[in-house]
Amino acid sequence: MIIVLLVSFLVLLAGGLVYTQISASRLRSTTWEDLVSRMEPMHARGLEIVALDNLQPKANQLQLEPEHLWGLIGGTEGLRRMRNNADLLIALAAYVQRWNFEEGVIVTERMRHDAVQLKRAIFRIRFDMMIRRSQIRAPFYIHQAASAYYLMTRRLIALYETSHAGLLPRLAEAL
Repeated sequence: MIIVLLVSFLVLLAGGLVYTQISASRLRSTTWEDLVSRMEPMHARGLEIVALDNLQPKANQLQLEPEHLWGLIGGTEGLRRMRNNADLLIALAAYVQRWNFEEGVIVTERMRHDAVQLKRAIFRIRFDMMIRRSQIRAPFYIHQAASAYYLMTRRLIALYETSHAGLLPRLAEAL
């Protein structure tokens, strides 16, 4: 019985590694224009409001109600888009390594850490919704997801400002 479980675990682990390698290979072989064109539009101002409410607290910290937070990020569709765009943002940062290797590597790694926080927060929101757990924690996870996504976009814009300003207008338009 233990051997069957161990073999099953190893097969799942190997499958996950193969999937990760195939996904990474596809992103590496994609052109910059294709990466930018695959970005899904977000409500940038709403995300910024939610993120800055978390990152730059003010005197009245209970100003945004959970329903308002949910609307500002675009609800379930906004969460899906943030999750999908996160990998594209990382690929766009990694693309900069062609011109500015040192900064590109460091910023890409920071963005990977932001993406982990984003995906964890989205998982927690979806899991709580799925099991119909109390929505008390939802505002914290919404803040966390919006903040991580906002930081990723700011890091990417700053990277392009210093590394390839010619591509910045098209990138800023896509974000």
